[in-house]
Amino acid sequence: MKREIYLVPYGGLANRVRAINATLELAKANDIPLTVIWFKNFELNAPFTSIFNMPLYDKLMVKEATFFDRFIYRSPRRHTLWLPFITAPILFDRCIYSSEFVKLRNEGKLEDIIKSSGKVLIESCYDFGNYAPSLSDNFVLVKDILSEVDNYIDKNFGSRNIGVHIRRTDNLLSIERSPLELFIDAMQKEVELYPKTKFYLATDDKATKKYLKDIFGDKILSIETDCNRNSEEGIKEAVKEMWLLSKTEKIYGSFYSSFSEIAAKISNIPLQILQIND
Repeated sequence: MKREIYLVPYGGLANRVRAINATLELAKANDIPLTVIWFKNFELNAPFTSIFNMPLYDKLMVKEATFFDRFIYRSPRRHTLWLPFITAPILFDRCIYSSEFVKLRNEGKLEDIIKSSGKVLIESCYDFGNYAPSLSDNFVLVKDILSEVDNYIDKNFGSRNIGVHIRRTDNLLSIERSPLELFIDAMQKEVELYPKTKFYLATDDKATKKYLKDIFGDKILSIETDCNRNSEEGIKEAVKEMWLLSKTEKIYGSFYSSFSEIAAKISNIPLQILQIND
């Protein structure tokens, strides 16, 4: 039986990076061809190749999805007119959509099923839970974005830099469980211990950024960006934010945010999620 994996990563930047990285590592370890179907949409409206170089795996292909590809590769639902119920079983030996992916992973069956099912279609924003994070090897920024990241670090970073990621706007769980007071307290303690500490702040809320700058002054480093997911430029700014966070010594992150998680894994630095415990 010929083995192939087709992956449809969905969600925002961090979710897609997480899903691709895990699937790519599984494919490489088992010598399985992998095709990533990359959809531009309101969650991430930029081509893969506008932000990343192609990962080094000769059996990998990244396909920029067309309008009609949604009726083949996405899960059956109203948005896809339920057509994948018909098309997917014709083209694939096994289809694993998000809810089943999580169930099989939790049962410890996922990888064996993928490796033994021939041509497999996966739609997921998750990882497999047991692959070493090879993010820095698999995801290399395109030259212009990488140059901007390096230039910013050279001009602004100090002798000790701490990352701070505060998720707001559309993430109600993060707002509720990771209030701003927790970040302020952690940052004040850092300054008390190491007075020369600088903080690279990534946030999707301008009011939060201004408030922290009023408290910590020039210890706050940030870039001016709206990080609009629905524009290519906004996605590029979000990528810069993630990589700048990854170049700090550790990250104070937000509850229920894969952005904090992936930023830390890029350089394998410590991540501390600041949250109110139940």
